[in-house]
Amino acid sequence: MSERLVSVALPVALDRGFTYAVPTSWPSAPEPGARVLVPFANRGLVGVVRAAAPERLDGARIKLLEEVLDPPGAPSLTLELARLCEWVADYYVAPVGEVYRLALPGLLTGHDVRRVMLSEAGAQALAAAREVVLQPIDDTGLPTAAEQRVLAALASAPGGELAVERLIDLRPRIPGVLRLIGDLAVKELCTISWEDAGGEGARVEAHYRRTDYLRGAATAEETLREHIGRSKQRRALLDLLEGAGSWVAAGELRGPFPGHKKLLEPLLAAGLVAVEERLRALDPFAAGTIEPTLPQTPTADQAAALATLRADLEGGKFAASLLHGVTGSGKTEVYLQLIADARARGGGAIVLVPEIALTPQLSDRFRARFGETVAVLHSGLTPRQRLDAWQQIRMGARPIVIGARSAVFAPVPDLRVIVVDEEHDGSFKQEEGVRYSARDVALVRARDASAVAVLGSATPALETYESARAGKIRWLRMTTRPTTRPLPEVELLSLAVHRPDPETLLTGRMRTALVETVAAGEQAIVFLNRRGFATTLICDRCGALHHCPDCSAPAMTYHLGRNRLMCHWCGYIEAPPERCMDCGEGELLHGNAGTERIELALAKDVPGARVLRLDRDTSRGKGLLETLSAFRRREADILVGTQMLSKGHDFPGVTLVGILQGDHGLGLPDIRASERTFQLLTQVAGRAGRGDRSGRVLIQAYGINNPAIAFAAQHDFEAFAAWELDKRRELHNPPFGHLALVRISGPDQVAVQRRAEELAVVIRAAAEEVRRKHAEEPGAAEALPPLQLLGPKASLIERVNRRVRWQMLVRASSRPPLRWLLRQLRPRLGDAGSGEFKTMANVDVDPQSLL
Repeated sequence: MSERLVSVALPVALDRGFTYAVPTSWPSAPEPGARVLVPFANRGLVGVVRAAAPERLDGARIKLLEEVLDPPGAPSLTLELARLCEWVADYYVAPVGEVYRLALPGLLTGHDVRRVMLSEAGAQALAAAREVVLQPIDDTGLPTAAEQRVLAALASAPGGELAVERLIDLRPRIPGVLRLIGDLAVKELCTISWEDAGGEGARVEAHYRRTDYLRGAATAEETLREHIGRSKQRRALLDLLEGAGSWVAAGELRGPFPGHKKLLEPLLAAGLVAVEERLRALDPFAAGTIEPTLPQTPTADQAAALATLRADLEGGKFAASLLHGVTGSGKTEVYLQLIADARARGGGAIVLVPEIALTPQLSDRFRARFGETVAVLHSGLTPRQRLDAWQQIRMGARPIVIGARSAVFAPVPDLRVIVVDEEHDGSFKQEEGVRYSARDVALVRARDASAVAVLGSATPALETYESARAGKIRWLRMTTRPTTRPLPEVELLSLAVHRPDPETLLTGRMRTALVETVAAGEQAIVFLNRRGFATTLICDRCGALHHCPDCSAPAMTYHLGRNRLMCHWCGYIEAPPERCMDCGEGELLHGNAGTERIELALAKDVPGARVLRLDRDTSRGKGLLETLSAFRRREADILVGTQMLSKGHDFPGVTLVGILQGDHGLGLPDIRASERTFQLLTQVAGRAGRGDRSGRVLIQAYGINNPAIAFAAQHDFEAFAAWELDKRRELHNPPFGHLALVRISGPDQVAVQRRAEELAVVIRAAAEEVRRKHAEEPGAAEALPPLQLLGPKASLIERVNRRVRWQMLVRASSRPPLRWLLRQLRPRLGDAGSGEFKTMANVDVDPQSLL
């Protein structure tokens, strides 16, 4: 046993690294970031050598590493990225194996999913070697004895092909089997491929569609339950295929349904879904031919911002700036010209966007400027396409990367610029698994790489704004648009005075404005942040709402197009009942309207209007691009949508934006409710007047005097920030304090509550210890206690997906005591108990939502 030890991050649900020994026969230990094959629980797993010291556990048997999967000197992750993963795991209290998995393509993690096929040359070499008896193999040029065993295993397999995992089983007989596979591939005696069929050379892939079996049958619901059980994912997948009405490519299912193959198995077996190999579509976000563009002459604001950023780039040191520009002020052109300077110096860049699927225009603009040097990462890529893109980025062939939050881990050589566009957007914070903020990780990565970080927004997060105001990061302001058109005028319509039509939610003033806009040949956007046809179904006899059986959420949403009731919290789907489930007699009436209902109503209510809808229900696969392209080509007059409309779209023909319920999010019990409302209204309003004609905005709301709405109407971010920051300062909320949300969930309410109370005891004891130490410092008597615990108590929506949820909030006056507390708490997180009494506890550091 060698005493050379390494810590390995494995993709398992355990919050720790695992110590392995390096075999004595190996000349050196694998470097941090290298992928290794290790024995774990009677199977082989692919892990990554950590950039952290291994733990030597007294008395524990330490197993040997099996293989190194990366060539010497070329680990999958650079030392910089390995250290970034360690920082993320520590700061966000996340399992280190899950963090390292974020930084690698799926085909490189977990299990080795390659397949090995015997080549014709390999079969001939094996036959020749078998004819040689008692002859020194090394002198014949034939395969060695160990190589012959590998070739023989392949020859005896069906089709001469085996999964690498099957070959790994031969380790007792063939030591170093993975190295041997590589040697044989170099000699062209075998070929290595990936299981995924969607590689660049593949012309076909599996397509699926809903069959006519059970459609319209009276017993359809009962029979469906027999086939799909209570699997909400399987029901949602079937519902998606039914709504599509045609063949859907496997690539379009990978994003919303990562385990779609397993989900489809019983549906295929039952005849509910058909499968067929069809031509694979091109990447929907890679436009065909894009005309190259040249840099634009910058405005005075753009030139000033560029001069500062270029000086930072030339200095070669870390610098972070907030690029605070009003909507339509030309922030993207600043990004383009700054990255062009970085490329001229041989450097690379990462551009993070809230959701790549919602900003095809941005990727097109980058491709038009930089051509094939741009890699776009998004959920629509097949695993093989993602791996290919990752490898091209790593080799420097595509040094500019555009993507959503996980692109912050892209292996860009000589990284010089990181841009976070719309940095305020909540989607930069991952809410499940590793709960990291890509915006904050981007700043850490830029610091470690001595790169320039640019956070761009018209409505920056208040934490970012306060950092800029306090001088911690640079504050670059752009207050004008490149066109001569000013920001749109905003008119507030009080719903207490202007009563809306219950079917369309339009006031008379709003309807008149829409009619005038369409008659003038201009375009309009109608915003309602609520999808579906109706928020609920209500009994006309007893007044009962139709609830989700697995959640304590108020009600389920009715979707007319698919004739389904859906729970937007847990994904439960069912056909709507004909009568009230409570009294058995009443008819079900539609509750408050959603975007689907508004779309239909506007088509009837506004003469001659062509109406499109943009929400989660219409944006799957190609639907998103088709809707955006059609509206941009002026093939529709009105675009109805949810918050997806606020994601940076540029529609030059839009002169009117109508917001139907501007105060919709203000009632939520969340510290960021006002901030989100202001940001959303400002961003949606900013879609108007970006072309040759001036724009106007109408906001309908009951609380038109609420500062979040009033300041949004005035396009006055700084006035809103001053008002909101005063409240935050008084309550010691971010950015004047730091938060961590501890969540506990499980199927049994008593077990969840008990564990929450046990963790609260631990937190209070730790907080008291910190307070005692703090009290000894000069002037501490008048200061705020370093740590405060709020809770535990049941979450606002106490039950989601049949799991009870409790939570508690830790507020800290500074980072150090919070970091110390979380390290004390970390060993007590994760799973506890068993069976129906099993509970899960986790921490969300810097939470974006408290619901």
